[in-house]
Amino acid sequence: MNKIKFLEIAYLTKIEKANPNASGTEGNITILKKTEEIDGKQRVFVSGASIKYAIKEYWKSIGWQLSPIKGKSSTTDEETGRQITTECNLGKYIDDDLFGYMDTSGKNTKKRVAPVKTNGLISVFSYKGDINRGVRFDPTGKEQHSLYDIEITTNVMRGNFAIELDRIGYDDEKEETIIKEDEKKKRIEALFDAILNLWGGGHQTNFLTKLSPDFMVIVGRNDKSLTVADKLRIDENYNLDVNTLKEVLDLYRDKIEKVWIGGLRGFVKNWPEIEKLKDEKIELIELSNLKESLLKEI
Repeated sequence: MNKIKFLEIAYLTKIEKANPNASGTEGNITILKKTEEIDGKQRVFVSGASIKYAIKEYWKSIGWQLSPIKGKSSTTDEETGRQITTECNLGKYIDDDLFGYMDTSGKNTKKRVAPVKTNGLISVFSYKGDINRGVRFDPTGKEQHSLYDIEITTNVMRGNFAIELDRIGYDDEKEETIIKEDEKKKRIEALFDAILNLWGGGHQTNFLTKLSPDFMVIVGRNDKSLTVADKLRIDENYNLDVNTLKEVLDLYRDKIEKVWIGGLRGFVKNWPEIEKLKDEKIELIELSNLKESLLKEI
């Protein structure tokens, strides 16, 4: 019997001259979302909501029907205070199933805790203060030119996902799985397709960048807890911190059923060290074959 009920995905991706998730403007500067490290340095991040939006846009582009959005407008006293939500139909819509929902309209709140969780992306290296200066010209010559600045970054980003496999297609209220096994498999495959082909975010017209993995670690566990989290690290010379990764894999080994490690050999420089991790539970695999191997196991 398959004992894998939980998957953790940690991955690294290189972005160049990008503004992947703007955080509004300050004066005439479009700023990046940033968080402050313990040492006071700032690191760029992309919100989980932005990543989920990019995934849903990818699903839509390959033919999946997404749950329709219901607005805030209300027609009865019962609906006063209603929030923007979806149809809240996990059996019919992949995004309601995998990403959950909340509907506070009516007498009974509809709520689904997402089986797929993410904190988005965060940069491995600190923000260097790079800014792109632009100018908007008035073609008629009647107005003065307008200068504007956009914060940009060239960085390596780390992304994280947690996936409760046993809750995909499972209705918590009815306490039963309400989709067929084939449909469940299609939804899991669609999620991995989206992650492996991820792009999107702000300012793609002039700051085109991809957000898909260059290196991935996927951990399958027989319980529900994180293994790698922020321990997937790389230095300025693109050498992976193999010792730290090995340490956490060893620490939780009794709960781990299988680990898949895949990446572009041109991205990570110290592949010989990574290959030493391989054993009966840890598989090293090309990114192109990772999804197929994963689906066979889960």
